[in-house]
Amino acid sequence: MANKKKNPEVAPTSEQRSRAASSSRKKQRKTYVSKTVKIVLVVIGVLAMLLSVSAMACSGLMSQTESASSGYKLTGGVAATINGTNLTEDTVTKQIMSMRTSYGYTKDKDWAQYLVDNDLTPKKYRKQLIDSYAQQILLQQAQKENGVTVSDEEVEKAWKDACKSAGGAKAFKKTLKTYGYTEDTYKDSLKESLAQQKLKDAVAPTSKPKDSEIVDYINENLSNYNDARRSSNILIKVDSDASDEDKAAAKAKAQECLDKINSGELSFEDAVEQYSDDTGSKDKKGDVGWDKLTTFVDSYQAALEGLNKGDVSDVVESTYGYHIIKCTDYFHVDNQVDDIKQVPKDIKKYVSNVVKTQAASTAYSEWLEQYKKDADITVNPMPKDVPYNVSLKGVTKSSTDDSSKTE
Repeated sequence: MANKKKNPEVAPTSEQRSRAASSSRKKQRKTYVSKTVKIVLVVIGVLAMLLSVSAMACSGLMSQTESASSGYKLTGGVAATINGTNLTEDTVTKQIMSMRTSYGYTKDKDWAQYLVDNDLTPKKYRKQLIDSYAQQILLQQAQKENGVTVSDEEVEKAWKDACKSAGGAKAFKKTLKTYGYTEDTYKDSLKESLAQQKLKDAVAPTSKPKDSEIVDYINENLSNYNDARRSSNILIKVDSDASDEDKAAAKAKAQECLDKINSGELSFEDAVEQYSDDTGSKDKKGDVGWDKLTTFVDSYQAALEGLNKGDVSDVVESTYGYHIIKCTDYFHVDNQVDDIKQVPKDIKKYVSNVVKTQAASTAYSEWLEQYKKDADITVNPMPKDVPYNVSLKGVTKSSTDDSSKTE
């Protein structure tokens, strides 16, 4: 996650590892996307499509939808055939009109403006949607070919994990509701997501990266790892609504702790045990890991960057209280890594996961591209009288880019 952590002890997640090669750490610290929203968007982005495809593709026929009750006419017919599965024109029309309505483009002129602003035509829009449906149908066919199944127990575990990450089932259900989904529809999407992950594992298996591959990757992205510092942390917590008196008392407590460390009365590790309110790191003698493998609040990061291995900081204030920071390790090479032994084991493990993830992604993309090429896909011409086929004659791009870019 690219947000500022509430407490710096939070260990890097698998999501963070997959984004290790992204832009600078400072930019990452300024970006906030809530965990709950990410969980929702990852699966909900294709939920409606997956559900409609799942329900209909199993029978080998993307069924005709019922007559529309929204004031537009359906044409009937088949939009495309994917390995023998018919995708009806009405399914495509209903989906496009649903998107159009959700964007608020009820008038033809507004819809035309949207299309032009996004470099689209009705035919291009239709083709993009057909391609998306076709890919989902092919993926479900591939799942069957590879014996991919997902049990109810696996779905339930994924649901519980999502709820836990979102702060509980009640909070998560409330968030889902804002997107128009229920627990059941979300679980349907989880099942499809789990199936797709199993398919990836089946068609694009990966092996443990070689040490040479890890070294090469670090050297190619050296600025992301060089000068990394590992630290331990003592936190005297201060609530956001604390009074000035409470803040002063917390700061005095932090200074008392630091004085005992500096005088030798307490080791840093013993001070962690006696003073720290940081529950995430207290059981690890205050260890919060490497700064370039996770993200700390700015004041913590700035203080850490001024420390050499073994140094202890002054009292550092953040929005969460007062910290005392000890730099416990430091990674630096002058030009490049020449031997894997130069790389701390945590950084090696982190990068190994990044390399493995990227290799799997590349292998899967190559497999999917070939699978689509080998498929028998026929796309039929667009009927002229579909309700989203508006004239774009005379429509020019808006002078200000206020068009939606959500698709």
